[in-house]
Amino acid sequence: MHERRNLVVTLLLIASSAWGFYVWLVAPAIPSPIPPPGALFHRVVTAGVVFVLAGMLFYAYRIEEKLPDELGARTMGRMFERDGLCFMPMVRVAEAEGGTRAEISLLFQSRYAGECEAVIHLRPEAGTMQSHAGGRDLHFAFRASEGAYGVVHQPVAVSPEAQGRAVRVEVAAAVRWIRARGEQLRSRRGMACGTFNVDWELAYRQSRHELGGEIELNDPASITLAMPERVASSINRGEYTVEVISTVESPARAHLHPG
Repeated sequence: MHERRNLVVTLLLIASSAWGFYVWLVAPAIPSPIPPPGALFHRVVTAGVVFVLAGMLFYAYRIEEKLPDELGARTMGRMFERDGLCFMPMVRVAEAEGGTRAEISLLFQSRYAGECEAVIHLRPEAGTMQSHAGGRDLHFAFRASEGAYGVVHQPVAVSPEAQGRAVRVEVAAAVRWIRARGEQLRSRRGMACGTFNVDWELAYRQSRHELGGEIELNDPASITLAMPERVASSINRGEYTVEVISTVESPARAHLHPG
């Protein structure tokens, strides 16, 4: 995002360091003349310039945000993280055939320039909501591209008893980087959450075991979600949509994945 600026600063640092090496070490040893206003002035100035330029590069490569923190702005900084992928589930109401339905919108954001695969697992209180008939857990499996910010919309059925009240949901996640995490693009970290064992070869295929509340969650975090009223209380099989809003290069839209 600031490649040209960083290149100029790097070149200035190299030149300043070379001149500082000359006035501090080479000139006194030869001895060799130093332009006015004198050796002390050049030594002090070059030391200060090198220090400032080095600080600018440290900030640029270690602290400065390479991409905007869109998820942090949307959630006021409250989000979960697993190994560099941040996310936060939210509830929305959407129009559907035959009426309105609730959806879990899982906002996600990658902190690194690599591409990763993620599996997010939500376990609500028993008998409150489901994404499949006879299921309990919500299971999201998707691929996040370089520095991606996006959202996954999962339709859910909300039981009549849970509508209009807050539901406690356990949260766990697993992330695998395809090659490497790469350069850090965002510095804000999310809250730790639990994890679970994943068969990455079958990560995009959901089984009755994964949806029935039988999968073991290790140290899951928890969140409270407010359920809407007057929404569908039954569902046969939902399909979730992964929408990539922005990436390092350009916006794109992913394919539908079975939910």
